[in-house]
Amino acid sequence: MNPRLVLAFAASLLFGAAHAGTVQISVTDKDGKPAADVVVLVDPATKVVATPAAAPVVIAQENLRFAPFLTVVPVGSTLRFVNRDGYDHHVRSTPSGPLGSMPSVKNFEYRLDATKAPASSPYDDYKPAPVSRKKAGASIAEVKVDQAGPIGLGCHLHASMRGQVYVSETPWFAKTDANGVAILQGVPEGAIEVNLWHPDQLQEQSPMRLQLGAAPLKTSGQLNFTPRPRRG
Repeated sequence: MNPRLVLAFAASLLFGAAHAGTVQISVTDKDGKPAADVVVLVDPATKVVATPAAAPVVIAQENLRFAPFLTVVPVGSTLRFVNRDGYDHHVRSTPSGPLGSMPSVKNFEYRLDATKAPASSPYDDYKPAPVSRKKAGASIAEVKVDQAGPIGLGCHLHASMRGQVYVSETPWFAKTDANGVAILQGVPEGAIEVNLWHPDQLQEQSPMRLQLGAAPLKTSGQLNFTPRPRRG
């Protein structure tokens, strides 16, 4: 490679590293309580398109739940649904929002067979401890998500199963933890716009326009509603 190109590439890396900052946001609901599973999207002044995940992002069906409940992926990524339960499941895209007001950006549905348990050993009865029920293999389905926005998840066979995917157009995304906190690193310094999204919202949250410098930026945001309690 041309030495000048090598130097230019190295300089661009150093420049980018020296001009990237960290955003930490604490999100509460309308009542002031920490809000978990809130999608946080940060857009710098110069838009950068997200790069798809290098490998399929796994969403498991286990114990009659989608695990994790909320998955955030960059646009162009592949979702891999895995049934780890010992009975059949189904996965389908559904609208988001308590009234189904947000249509899914990707439509799909798959039937996932039950996971097969390993064959038992003739010596199992002689073991003092219970035999492991670890499952060998699982039924799998994959789908590529090529448009930014929400995708609700449901199971036609088990109506109580609900999950959520958000496909991000920006490479700087995160979801809040149980304490309502999300941390995003490597965000370009300068003017940024922070947007919040939650699968229970009826209307969009107001964007926050902030200035990011070399020092970590700590900020807070509040939802304009209180999310409904979620099972488990």
